[in-house]
Amino acid sequence: DMQIVDLPGFRDFATNQTKQRLADEIEELDMTFMRDPRNVMLCVEQAGDAATMSSLARCRNLDPKFERTVLIRNKLDKYYKDLTPDNVNKWVDGYGDLPKHLPRFALTLPFWQDGMAAPPKPFRDLVKDMDGEDREQMQRRGLSEKYMKTIGFNNFAAYMEKKIEL
Repeated sequence: DMQIVDLPGFRDFATNQTKQRLADEIEELDMTFMRDPRNVMLCVEQAGDAATMSSLARCRNLDPKFERTVLIRNKLDKYYKDLTPDNVNKWVDGYGDLPKHLPRFALTLPFWQDGMAAPPKPFRDLVKDMDGEDREQMQRRGLSEKYMKTIGFNNFAAYMEKKIEL
């Protein structure tokens, strides 16, 4: 059985004491969950440069061998245009900045415009659409089969299903 707790993101800087106090409280809350060795850490980072992943650095401090950390590089759709046949495999591999044994996935979660009362169609359908788009875009850019299993929500979900069976 798996339960997911969506914790607030770390705040790396604050402009006044009130915001700093909030940042400190968030860090303590997050770290309470992260320190528990029974918890798997789903480290969600924006799908940018692997060298600038600050949450992953915090995970590494508590889980140096990445035995209970899974990296999720979100908002993959924002990077389609930057990826070419020359760099797509290197990008998925983190240009050498990601540990080889770190489980990682790149995906786009559904989104819709601010102000919309409800999503344009059922959430499950949106997830399916984004998963298909991510896989199609990465295939079109020449991503090797070796890395295709790390692309999209469905591949991430399949990995997690196997992980919790252990």
